[in-house]
Amino acid sequence: MFCPQCGLQQPSEAARFCSRCGFQLEAVAGLLPTRGVPLAFAGQAEPAPETPRRVGARLGGKLMLSGMFLAPVLGMLSEVIGTPGELAIIGVIVFLAGLFRLLYALIFEEGPYRRQPASPQGFAPPAQFAPPRQASALPPPQQQGVPARGYVPPRVNTADLAYRPSVTESTTRLLDRERDESSH
Repeated sequence: MFCPQCGLQQPSEAARFCSRCGFQLEAVAGLLPTRGVPLAFAGQAEPAPETPRRVGARLGGKLMLSGMFLAPVLGMLSEVIGTPGELAIIGVIVFLAGLFRLLYALIFEEGPYRRQPASPQGFAPPAQFAPPRQASALPPPQQQGVPARGYVPPRVNTADLAYRPSVTESTTRLLDRERDESSH
């Protein structure tokens, strides 16, 4: 077996830790038979329990559907018996009961969009299986507690930008001055 962190080949398959970096190899050995799936997830995933809102909406829908089919059937049966429309009212009542149950479920019962009480967290993989953290591109802060408003950028040395006359310029000035004096 090779260490997944440093790549060192282990002398024995029974090694629990890498001899170079100390990585825990027991967990890796447990993942190999399941092709990388943790044992907690190796079996079928259990479906999440249905919310009361969904259960109520499903019951309301079933009652409404039953009422839609029951009303015409009971209406025809009441015509055969000789009491026109009296039994059809039962189908209408079942339909309305389903409608009210559906509305109650959608308005008042807890569902996925209402705040649920805090539930315990699910499976969290150990830190050794977590993706490695990216190192920050910025260096760590040097001083703590220095306010930003007190920052003054460093002054630029402007001596390089100052005018520097050429070597011949002073000679040219002297010649110009001599010419001006001789012309007077």
